[in-house]
Amino acid sequence: MDGQPRPALTREAIAADLGALGLRCGDCLLVHSSLSSLGFVEGGPETVISALLDVLGPEGTLVLPSFQKGSEHVLVRQGVRFDVRSSPSEMGAISEAFRRRPGVVRSLSPTHCLAALGRNAQALLAGHANCTVSAGRGSPFERLVQGGGRILLLGVTHASDTTLHYIENTGGAPTVCRERFSPVVIDTQGAESIVPTFPHMPGLRRRYERVEELLLTAGAQRHGRVGQATARLVQAGAMDALVRAELRRDPLYLIEVYTP
Repeated sequence: MDGQPRPALTREAIAADLGALGLRCGDCLLVHSSLSSLGFVEGGPETVISALLDVLGPEGTLVLPSFQKGSEHVLVRQGVRFDVRSSPSEMGAISEAFRRRPGVVRSLSPTHCLAALGRNAQALLAGHANCTVSAGRGSPFERLVQGGGRILLLGVTHASDTTLHYIENTGGAPTVCRERFSPVVIDTQGAESIVPTFPHMPGLRRRYERVEELLLTAGAQRHGRVGQATARLVQAGAMDALVRAELRRDPLYLIEVYTP
């Protein structure tokens, strides 16, 4: 009833909403999220993670961003040192709780580390330190796209959809800086190494939200509710094909262009 406090959102209720959205056992799922958008969750972020794992099951793989906020160019120019053992995720409360969860592994990327748990976690994240473009060829984002993975935008929009960085970086958009930087990563054993990195060009304003109509028209995205949050479930491979086609027509498709 209006004006009355809403009941706390439970693990079971979240799992039911995710199933109704179309999430399935065995999916490989990258989640971008806002905990506050869900309403009051009984047990907080751990409850959301458990519900996601309940639906994905033992054959599924759950992936969340696990990196710092801010411009990649600024981070590498400032000499970022990323310790996979202790550097926090600044991508929201759910992602930080997931980083701390037993069994979760993280990729060795100084600027676009991903965390994963499940059947294909290790294979998905392997070799990220070899990617000179963090969201580029050979990255976990490419494996997600090519492996039939899905993306869940839980209370956030495509403005938070990092896979769009991968698509523009590899699809002909002028988004990658020509200057190479040398950020440091520290692995699970405490060993330091340099990850040569060509970051995103500074100063570009994106218009990622415009892909929504494209995806909905093609049936590549489903909408639903999880608690009080708007949820978008996206087929990563279909998004890649659709957006890549737009980039062939206009390399600035995802970039806001100012005209004097």
